[in-house]
Amino acid sequence: MYGTIRHAFNYTLLVCTLLTVSACGSSQHEPTTSALLPMHSEPTDPEDEILVAAVRHFLENTEAPVASRYEFERVDLNNDGRREGLVLFETPYGYWCGTHGCTMLVFEAHNDGFSLVNDIQPVREPLFVSYEESNGWKSIVHRVAGRQSRAKYVSMEYDGRHYPSDPSRLPPSVYAGRAAYQPIFYN
Repeated sequence: MYGTIRHAFNYTLLVCTLLTVSACGSSQHEPTTSALLPMHSEPTDPEDEILVAAVRHFLENTEAPVASRYEFERVDLNNDGRREGLVLFETPYGYWCGTHGCTMLVFEAHNDGFSLVNDIQPVREPLFVSYEESNGWKSIVHRVAGRQSRAKYVSMEYDGRHYPSDPSRLPPSVYAGRAAYQPIFYN
């Protein structure tokens, strides 16, 4: 009887060992947390109508003239596959514009809309987007003229949060004439 118990014990030990070894080599694995991560999706470039709605929202919430006239350009400034919105106001002249230029808003594009980065004033046409970057965003090049000082091209560089709000205070750009530019607001 002792032999039978020992044989049954050895048999049980052998079965447990085989089950353990086969479980280690099994092709069935526990799910990992990486399987729960969302799949990477392509960025969605919001439509122009969504930018117009963002401008209207800005006008309504800043007590600016709601009937303001403006033009806009769309260009991907931060290389995320979405085109930001650059809005250059034209009228009413005394509100948005002066002798040295007008106000331009920079909106960052997201999958479902736009958020205001900042306003820049004064600017006037033409403006250019440089292929030079600062903090992951392309610089905006603008010619400052019509002042007592000599006319100059300035490079408005993104500082990680916004562009300079007054380009007339910037030094002349060392890149003017060297970098490749995409014209915007070029009439």
